Amino acid sequence: MKVITTIYHRIRLNPLHTILGSLMIVLGIVLLINDSFFYWPPEWQWFFNNDLVDAFAIITGTGLIAFVLIGGQDQLANAVLLSLSAFFLTVIAVLAVGHSIVFHDAWQLIVAILLIGFLLIIQYLATHSNTVKRRK
Repeated sequence: MKVITTIYHRIRLNPLHTILGSLMIVLGIVLLINDSFFYWPPEWQWFFNNDLVDAFAIITGTGLIAFVLIGGQDQLANAVLLSLSAFFLTVIAVLAVGHSIVFHDAWQLIVAILLIGFLLIIQYLATHSNTVKRRK
């Protein structure tokens, strides 16, 4: 029971990290299941539909959740995980905007707007996280 209380307390201290990690894992699983998710640009379709890209999202999301569960105190781990998440979500958002422009797909534009919202959450975490040390 003490372990569950500790885990609950750590998740309460870093809820946005937990949500972001869960998003990355779910996004990675969705991309892993659908092998033809990206169809634009056609020259890079083989790369973006590769399982290694999907595994990158799953590993980053797992890292964020592990960061929360081990206490969430390491500044370097926080910076690296947030940077990797921002990189991945930016690429996916740019691809979603490209899909919506080229194929007039409104749903992809909505996806891009949601991903930009998560990028704003990453920005907030990068500047207001407990691990950020301020210089005086």
